[in-house]
Amino acid sequence: MQSFFFWRDWPKDLRWVWYGLAALFLFALIFLWFSYFMGTDQVIHWDTIQEQKAIETTVHRFQLGPFHLDIPADSHVIFEYFHGSRLVPNTTASYIFLIVMMVAAVVLVSVTTALERFWFFTGTALMIFFIVSLRLEVVGLFGMFNRIPLIVILVIYTALCFYFNRIGVSVSFVRRLLSFAFLTIAVGCCIQFFSAVDYPFYHLTLTGYTPALVLTVLFVIMVAHEIFASFVYVVSQGSTKSLRHLSIISAIYFANLLITCLHEIGVIEWEFVYINLYLLLTVSALIGIWGFRDREPLYGGIVPFQPLGAYFFLAMGAICFATTGQLLGNANDPAVRIVRDVIIFSHTGYGLIFLTYLFSNFILMLARNLPVYKVLYQPNRMPYFTYRFAGTIVMLAFVFVSNWKEYVYYGVAGFYNGTGDLYTLMDNENYAQSFYEQGRLRAYGNHRSNYAMATIKASQADFQNAHFYYDLANYRNPSVYAMVNNGNLFVWENQVFNAIAAYHRANTENPGLGPVQNNLGFAYTKIHNIDSALRYLGEARQHRISKAAAESNFFAMAAAETIPFQVDSVFRSFDSQAPAVAANAIALATLSGQPFTLPVDPLPGENLGLHTATLLGNYVIHHAKTVDTTLTNRAYAIARNPANTAFSEPLKAALSHAYYHQGNVTRALEILAELVYLSQNNKGKYNYIMGLWALEQRNPVLASSYFTYADTYAYKQARFYNAIALTEARRIEDALVAWDTVFNGDDEAEQNIASQMKKILQVSPTGALQLADREKYQYCRYNIGIRDSVFFDRLVNTFDNPNYKAQALLDVSRYYFESDHPVTAIRFYNRIAGLELTDSVLFNEIRHFELVMLAARGALSTLARQINKGITFDGSRRLEKMLYTALIASSSGDTVLAAKNFEVLGTYNPYFEEGILASVEFFRNQDPKSLKAYTLLAEAIHVNTNSIRLLKAYIGEATRIGFDEYASSAVARLNEIETGLR
Repeated sequence: MQSFFFWRDWPKDLRWVWYGLAALFLFALIFLWFSYFMGTDQVIHWDTIQEQKAIETTVHRFQLGPFHLDIPADSHVIFEYFHGSRLVPNTTASYIFLIVMMVAAVVLVSVTTALERFWFFTGTALMIFFIVSLRLEVVGLFGMFNRIPLIVILVIYTALCFYFNRIGVSVSFVRRLLSFAFLTIAVGCCIQFFSAVDYPFYHLTLTGYTPALVLTVLFVIMVAHEIFASFVYVVSQGSTKSLRHLSIISAIYFANLLITCLHEIGVIEWEFVYINLYLLLTVSALIGIWGFRDREPLYGGIVPFQPLGAYFFLAMGAICFATTGQLLGNANDPAVRIVRDVIIFSHTGYGLIFLTYLFSNFILMLARNLPVYKVLYQPNRMPYFTYRFAGTIVMLAFVFVSNWKEYVYYGVAGFYNGTGDLYTLMDNENYAQSFYEQGRLRAYGNHRSNYAMATIKASQADFQNAHFYYDLANYRNPSVYAMVNNGNLFVWENQVFNAIAAYHRANTENPGLGPVQNNLGFAYTKIHNIDSALRYLGEARQHRISKAAAESNFFAMAAAETIPFQVDSVFRSFDSQAPAVAANAIALATLSGQPFTLPVDPLPGENLGLHTATLLGNYVIHHAKTVDTTLTNRAYAIARNPANTAFSEPLKAALSHAYYHQGNVTRALEILAELVYLSQNNKGKYNYIMGLWALEQRNPVLASSYFTYADTYAYKQARFYNAIALTEARRIEDALVAWDTVFNGDDEAEQNIASQMKKILQVSPTGALQLADREKYQYCRYNIGIRDSVFFDRLVNTFDNPNYKAQALLDVSRYYFESDHPVTAIRFYNRIAGLELTDSVLFNEIRHFELVMLAARGALSTLARQINKGITFDGSRRLEKMLYTALIASSSGDTVLAAKNFEVLGTYNPYFEEGILASVEFFRNQDPKSLKAYTLLAEAIHVNTNSIRLLKAYIGEATRIGFDEYASSAVARLNEIETGLR
């Protein structure tokens, strides 16, 4: 055991150097294996690409005469799929390589100073070659891009080497090592602080590529036979059949080597467990520490193993491992190909000749079971040099069979890939692209260059060339990233079946990867293959990386395909905190009319991303009727934040619905009017929604103007709804033209409605008496004007259905009330009493209209009694409830509560005339000298331009405060409206 731990007898200072170098050696080895297992993940990662889809949902429905109208809004769902990122140079791996190489180089230089004359000069020459090969001029040290700094550095290093070799001979190795270390650190500091280029050390990782690769090849050759030598050591430990055992073990091992070698050069493609080449190198290197000690008789005249030979071996091994680790860490497969082939070729070639060397020199000793390992490097027939020479020939034979020129090209391609990485770090895409292209041309089918080119071409929307480069990237060293990205290109080109084929290839060659399964599920949703989509999305959910995306896609697909299930329970079972999952679940709940009661924070922060913005918008749409003003105002502030400009439009559109259902119609219309001005693609949609709101607020004239604008953008059913608006406005001639346009359209259902409405609008009074109750009701609503009360009385008495009769009486009563004929309105309203109604919605409408008339008359005690008879107020009647609260509070002397409510009533909804008029009266009584009452009326008629009651109030208020000119203008407008009444 003492000989095994040979360093134990060394002096303490040399032993500590050994420990440090051994740690460096093992660190580099661990770095190699870490890079190997991480693979391309170190330079490529999964990005998620979002595809947002708007799904129209219904915020609420309302009835307008015979029509049931839906007010639409967009919920959004997010589909997510994975895409391999662009190559991100692994600077960590590169810097680890540079550090290990420089530490090892310091050790090698220090060892060189202890050599005899010839070997000292040889070692010094190699040191000079190494420093020159680093091309320090490229970093522009002190702003100089010439070789002056390099010459100065060479002089210092050479002088120090000469001093230690010729003058300071007695200086200890540790001091020599520290001297070169401090000198190297000083040079490094100068490069760091006085270099004229960006990433100066990354430049050195690039210029250090060639010498490091050469040293790596030399080390691999150095240890190529060590496993065979270890077999000799094992069988020579007292075995009775050393020769037989050695022959069997060596034959099995060599057969595996040969099979792996043939596989590596592409001769065979068997379903076989091949030797891992990096494991081969690792075992050879570790055994080689003791093997190199045993070979001391061969090189002892140059340098003793203790300690210089041991230091030399560890330094060479560290460079080899660090270089290989760096190449693997940057997925530089052309250069990796060189290392791999050198490993297998050298182990096969040198192994074969080493067996010849062994049996030629020691077959008799093996047959006699003698300890051959003790004299393994003391041959008596075949010299060790002959073994090395012949092994080199065999190794080169493999190289020449594999076309030696390719390895030159591979080496150059590896360098070009590194150069492309450098320019990628420097954000110089043109230069990076040119070097990657050169790397691609030098090493046909290498993954690194072709993948980089493919991602660049894809970013330029050059999909044809991107496909070409991805195919080349997958030619020899396919990666899941390249295969998936190739499929994504097909998705972008709307060639979904080709995309599915590409994803299936990736899934076959890389089974069990969540991103691939998610992309398959996503692709199947595009062709509406629900079963396959559910299968692959379910598999993707089992992986942490793809869980959220798969669940998001599940809800998005369910919304797009209108798949019914309990949203709450499924979302709860997913137990997901991802905003995209919650956003899609809420969209599905809105679409299917289900409640969504699970706790979700719709306002996670001030700065929004696509996921959080979609979640907020969908949450507002789903809870538009119940969301509180605090959340609405905060969300609107977030939507206005310049940082959230990309999401501002859909968020504001969603919030307009929330404001509308809070009764703040003014704010809702202001938001959509702003969006009409700013939007590029949704002008028709926003005009359409405002037209529906205007219809619900009983302003059909304004609604018609909105629908006309929407129709210019060919938005949905704008023509159909414009015909309804004109009919509601009792503009019969214009309405008939509009219905003719609808009738000539392509929608069969609309054509039937248009035919019916033309019939109603054109029927004579005598003919109306012969109509069914439903048609009589429509005739009353659209054909009988304010001056036709006698005929209305006659026609309404012919109704058989009490519901239609009551609806007609309610409509005409409201019509007279809004035209400021309250006595006539009450007369018609009173005729509803005694009718046996079966429509609960109609009955509720009648009771609430009675409250409005009581409030207008100031009959507050009767109003309170009626409210206490069980009348309920839903969210759509919050302003009415606020009005009654304010009136009762004002009458009881609670002016604070009254003022608070009237502030809202005066500004929220200009179409709620009773609220505006009550607010005006309250604030006029509070302060007759204030212009507040006038301002409220002026702002109200600016929006609700056709209101007779508001215009009359405005005329009176303008006259009271002396704005006679404005009052005269309002009188003219009032006369125009009253003249047009039918």
